[in-house]
Amino acid sequence: MGRAILRFGAVVLAVFTGGCASDVRRVDGAFSHARHGYTIEALGPDWEAVDVDHATLTFARAPSETMSLKSRCGRPVAKADLMARHLLIGLDPREVVTSEPVAVDGRDGWLQVVRTEREGRPVWLRTVTLVAGGCSFDWVLATARRASPAEADFDAWWGSFRLAESRAGEPGS
Repeated sequence: MGRAILRFGAVVLAVFTGGCASDVRRVDGAFSHARHGYTIEALGPDWEAVDVDHATLTFARAPSETMSLKSRCGRPVAKADLMARHLLIGLDPREVVTSEPVAVDGRDGWLQVVRTEREGRPVWLRTVTLVAGGCSFDWVLATARRASPAEADFDAWWGSFRLAESRAGEPGS
C-alpha cells in the first residue's frame, strides 16, 4: 500500500511536464529555488527525501504518507482555483470534500481535500495551489486515511513557503 501511495502522489503531479529538482538547493534548514524565486523550510527527520519524476521536492514517511511540491514558471497559468482543479484530472473515482481559498505567503491560493482510490483502497489527498509571479506552485499530500497526523506537517511545510518579492510582481501573479 505504501508504494502505491507514493506512486499515486507521483501520478497526481505528473499532469505537469518536466522536473526541476536540480535547481533546488538546501541551505540552513531550508530549500531554495533561485530560478523560481522561493524558499521553503525543510521537513523534520522522520520525512525522507525521495525522487519522483515531475516533482520539485518529494518526501515520504511511514509506508503510506507522501508530500510533494511542484513548481513551474514561464507557461500560461490560470487562477489558483482553476489550476488546483487540474490536479484532479484523471482521478476516478474522486470526491471533493473541501475546496476553498487559502492564503499562501499572503497571496491567494486554493486548498482541496479529495478522497479517491488506488488499487481499491482509499487515498486522501490534500492539495494547495498558488499562482504568483508567472509561476504555479502545487503541494500534494497523499495519505491512506483522513485526518492523518501528516496534515499538520504538510500545513506547516507549505505555510513556510516564501516567494521573493521580485517574483511576486511579475506578470501572471
